[in-house]
Amino acid sequence: MDILDGLTAAQTEAVTHVDGPLLVLAGAGSGKTRVITRRIAYLMSRGIPAGQVLAITFTNKAAGEMRERTEALVPGVRPPLVTTFHSFCARMLRQYADVLDLDPKYTIYDAADQKAAIKRALGQLNLDPTHFDPGRCAEFISRAKNRLQRARHYAASPRTEFWVRNLASIYEAYEAILAESHALDFDDLLLEVALGMREHPEFRAALHDRFRYILIDEYQDTNHAQYVIARDLAGERRNLCATGDPDQSIYGWRGAQLSNILDFEKDFADARVVRLEKNYRSTKTILAAADGVIRHNRHRKAKGLFTDNPQGDRLRIVLTDDEEAEALTLARRIRELTGRGLAHRDIAVFVRTVAQTRAIEDALRRARPPIPYEIVRGTSFYERKEVRDILAYLEVIHNLHDEVNLRRIINTPARGIGAKTVDALTAWARHEGVSLFDTLPHAADIPDLPTRGRGALAAFRQLMDLLMAEPQDSLQQLIDVVIAETGYADSLRGDDAKERQENLDELVTLGAAFDRDTASDADDPDLPRGLEGFLQTVCLTSDQDGYDNVVDRVPLMTLHAAKGLEFPAVFIAGCEDGLLPHARNRDDPATFEEERRLFFVGMTRAKQFLTLTHARYRSIRGRPERHTRSPFLSEIPEETAEMADERTGTSPATLGSGPGYRAPGADRTIRPETDPETGFTVGEVVRHPTYGLGRISRFSTAAGRRVVRVRFNTVGEKTFDPKFARLTKVVDV
Repeated sequence: MDILDGLTAAQTEAVTHVDGPLLVLAGAGSGKTRVITRRIAYLMSRGIPAGQVLAITFTNKAAGEMRERTEALVPGVRPPLVTTFHSFCARMLRQYADVLDLDPKYTIYDAADQKAAIKRALGQLNLDPTHFDPGRCAEFISRAKNRLQRARHYAASPRTEFWVRNLASIYEAYEAILAESHALDFDDLLLEVALGMREHPEFRAALHDRFRYILIDEYQDTNHAQYVIARDLAGERRNLCATGDPDQSIYGWRGAQLSNILDFEKDFADARVVRLEKNYRSTKTILAAADGVIRHNRHRKAKGLFTDNPQGDRLRIVLTDDEEAEALTLARRIRELTGRGLAHRDIAVFVRTVAQTRAIEDALRRARPPIPYEIVRGTSFYERKEVRDILAYLEVIHNLHDEVNLRRIINTPARGIGAKTVDALTAWARHEGVSLFDTLPHAADIPDLPTRGRGALAAFRQLMDLLMAEPQDSLQQLIDVVIAETGYADSLRGDDAKERQENLDELVTLGAAFDRDTASDADDPDLPRGLEGFLQTVCLTSDQDGYDNVVDRVPLMTLHAAKGLEFPAVFIAGCEDGLLPHARNRDDPATFEEERRLFFVGMTRAKQFLTLTHARYRSIRGRPERHTRSPFLSEIPEETAEMADERTGTSPATLGSGPGYRAPGADRTIRPETDPETGFTVGEVVRHPTYGLGRISRFSTAAGRRVVRVRFNTVGEKTFDPKFARLTKVVDV
């Protein structure tokens, strides 16, 4: 087929640009993947070898789709490397391990492994985990690594706060544990490549010679380390194509820097900029509604999104009494849509937090007949204890230095090796300067080990010798052998034993699927295979990778997991202040704008139908709390939406103050808090001459005067003396 067939003028411009920097500002649903894959095919048609082209995106699912499309465009030709940032870095670190002084059989530690290693570091430093939360420590270390700071760099910078000073020591101890275990965490994959190109000229030269045309997808979600990798890979040739949309930058909490895409033209003054503004996905109404919301953000690049699609139905904004009523409303609407011909997999429900899915799941299960659904959390399967235990065996088989996983399996299932025995082994290993695994043959020489412990250690070593002798090219067989020889399946007890066994069976099935997938890619010599490849694939799985769009079930997922997907019908539940925007992000203008972008991403996943729900009351820790609607709902153009009250069937805009609401299970009627001194009510909308619209959040007394706190969309929360603040009440629409 003609590579340029069916492309718009803007798409053609992006595809046919060959040398020099290129920024493609791709609006939601504007054919971004089409442009990237056609551009790859066009470069190859100009005689550029596939091996010199590198395309990087952010999920395995997106990378797989790009590879398939590219292969269809250039059949019979080995496609270029299309992968994710972390997978690319993991591959390069293994291939150039000797140059970078790394063990090519290193283990990739996930979040759970990282916390376990940090707990060990705290123990070595005699620091209390209740004061130095391992999860919080991990966040600080991750931020330092995203800034390309190793432990020595972090420790060298001036620190005055007690907590942060101790964190420098924790980081150093954690880094030492990783080195002893021949392990890297997720952030290390990026850090080692970024710093490797700076510190090892031969590594930088090898990558520059190998990859001459760089395409980075979702550039708005790159963090500092990824930005440095992309820029340095382009090098003096500067053949960097960055594709993305500032309006869809939603990963600031992971370290993503919106400035990377906003400042692209500062980094590359001669960059060609192409705007993809035609939307192929949504109706005119949905697009107008979403555009009306995102225009309120200040930090963005303006785009004039348009579509040739039909006008379509207006959005539904539905007010319900509580989360239970909200869930029932969703179930009824889903039934209505399937009655109109949609499949269950055509309908998605998005939430801001995972906790919101409980009531929705209950309603879908109670529906008659039940509505099939799935919770899209791709990593959750690998977080189950029995799955992690078997994976820990596989990690140790692959890397005998992996002390975190060795500690997990040494007495799993129970074999009489207690904590004191492990502590004695560890002390002996430190004294002798060997790994924990290397102490196992010397159990008889270690003092203070009980006789039973020596026998159990000898049996464990024999077990590991047997497992390590197994071929590692068939994951199905290897996982099967590990489950059987360790006696893990026989150790399962309790009411959930059957479910846990089914999870182990599923792990074997995943091993078989991996064997088939790698066999089908036999012509790719760089593809990690066998046990090493399987473990890397598992570690780098994202939430979205767990979504199966073939099975006919309603997917329930967070708004973050919905990125890159599309559905004929979309529900966004919990459109309330404190949930969307989330309470922790509503007072800072930058994070508030990111919450608005997250809402925009959710809206633009919808092709035909979009329903937004919010509740008067939502249970927090078992108690109903009054909620107010999200300020983002007020930004939707009035002509694009219809509002309804689930309880009365009328528009919320026409509702008066009326009687209070009796919460389910409550003994009294709950009414909004009205302050008798000021006359204002919590949740009430007011206008300020400088800050615009805001909502009353709470009241307090300061210096003997009654003051009111108002939360604004633009500047967060402000405190006023209502006698002088010129606050005026407005109708809450």
